[in-house]
Amino acid sequence: MSAPVADEPRALRADAARNRERILAAAQHVFSEHGLDASVAEVAREAGVGKATVFRSYPTKDHLIAAITCDRVRWVEQLVNEALKESDAWAAFERLLADLARRHATDLTHLEALARSTDAPQLVEARRATNAALRRLMTKAKKQGGMRADARPEDIRTLFHGVTLALSEKERHDVAAWERWAELFANGLRA
Repeated sequence: MSAPVADEPRALRADAARNRERILAAAQHVFSEHGLDASVAEVAREAGVGKATVFRSYPTKDHLIAAITCDRVRWVEQLVNEALKESDAWAAFERLLADLARRHATDLTHLEALARSTDAPQLVEARRATNAALRRLMTKAKKQGGMRADARPEDIRTLFHGVTLALSEKERHDVAAWERWAELFANGLRA
């Protein structure tokens, strides 16, 4: 006896969800190693699916990049929220900068994706939440006397983005170089 027809869509949804997860994981890997200029075909190969399957889950490459960017932004938000739990906000902020620097050196998509402009609702919300958390951490560091009064969350993005553009291709992948920049950023924002 065959399974009821009502069960068939559920199986397809589960299969589609698995494909979507594989595609996102593959895209994160491919874009991390090759940057956002990597093709959807490369992502599909890495995921073990056809390009059409990728486009069923993510209608355009920009939708796929937005999903990855949202993941990156939520990762930053998680780091900031952990930093907010620490009693010494300035020390937590310095560690946050170091963590971000290491991520930039090892993941080509991190800053490239964060710098992209998009109005995807989930990304807009993730950025809002991350900036709010970062503002709370910076306010706490200012109140404790560790951070200069005019520092803003936007300064962090500007600093990292500017350095990314100024570094050579080799330097962009150098963890020690990025850690040095994180220390310089911290020194520039210290009260």
